Amino acid sequence: MNLTVGTYIAAIDMGSNSFHILIAQVQSKVWRTIYTDERKVQLAAGSDAGNLQRDAQQRAMTCLGEYKDVLAGYDITELHVVATASLRGVKNASPFLSAVEDLLGVRPEIISGEREAKLVYLGVSATLQDADDERTCLVVDIGGGSTELAWGSAAHMKVGVSTEVGCLRYLRYFPEGELCQEYFSAAVNAAKAMFIQALIEFPLSFRESPPFVIGCSGTLLAVEQVLLAKSGREDGGIHLKELRSLVENLSLFSSIGEVRYQGLAEDRRSIFASGVAIVLALFDVLNIDTMQLSPRGLREGIIENRLAHGELAFQQGGQQQ
Repeated sequence: MNLTVGTYIAAIDMGSNSFHILIAQVQSKVWRTIYTDERKVQLAAGSDAGNLQRDAQQRAMTCLGEYKDVLAGYDITELHVVATASLRGVKNASPFLSAVEDLLGVRPEIISGEREAKLVYLGVSATLQDADDERTCLVVDIGGGSTELAWGSAAHMKVGVSTEVGCLRYLRYFPEGELCQEYFSAAVNAAKAMFIQALIEFPLSFRESPPFVIGCSGTLLAVEQVLLAKSGREDGGIHLKELRSLVENLSLFSSIGEVRYQGLAEDRRSIFASGVAIVLALFDVLNIDTMQLSPRGLREGIIENRLAHGELAFQQGGQQQ
């Protein structure tokens, strides 16, 4: 199906912690954002045993029902719905996918970790580098159930991996919600081990010097907002010195539910400590002092991928061509 100028296309990302929707309008060789929204759903909450919980499914369907109402306000030509770590390996995913298909008319596609890394890289890198720019960069997406590491130059990803490190998944390191140095260090060390293992797949040239890193996703953006509020800076990004100071400050709280900071959204308080542990682990393993942030991510990558190929990357029903 060919897209024409003025066409509306939409992408829904059903993540482990949050759902995102993006409605875009096609212009000449580019697109512009018409509508975007993020909702805390926590689809993967309680799914450690390999099954989606009923209340999580209900939250998801409520959110998707509201997204359906939004979509009804536009003449949408294509709707692409993807699920990530939230549904990988989940035993009862099929009936849930069928329910979503009945609601939206599109069966979500469960994409692989490598595919997710590629789409995230595409979504972030599209506005950061010129096509002729040979500078390499590492794009990092810390989600609720997984972390994607995608390395490449310009719009071309060279290596992309996904690790089972996520702020929702890592709540297991804080039993009963208790926040103490022992539990926090255990989360950091577990994440570091996973990242070290993942980076084995990267070439020697990547490890020869600290990479230029661009972060995206709610976890990293939340850490950035807290650090900016504490420092008064306006230039953005995450700096290691400030991150370590934040880690020390977290020790003042005795439970993850008590965590409160200026700039921290209410619905992120419960997963903030686990997210900070993962960010610190990433900084240590990559041996970096600073990280830039991008508001773009997987949903933008889906749209970029669709326009770049000029053909359906995801068909109705969620099957790739």
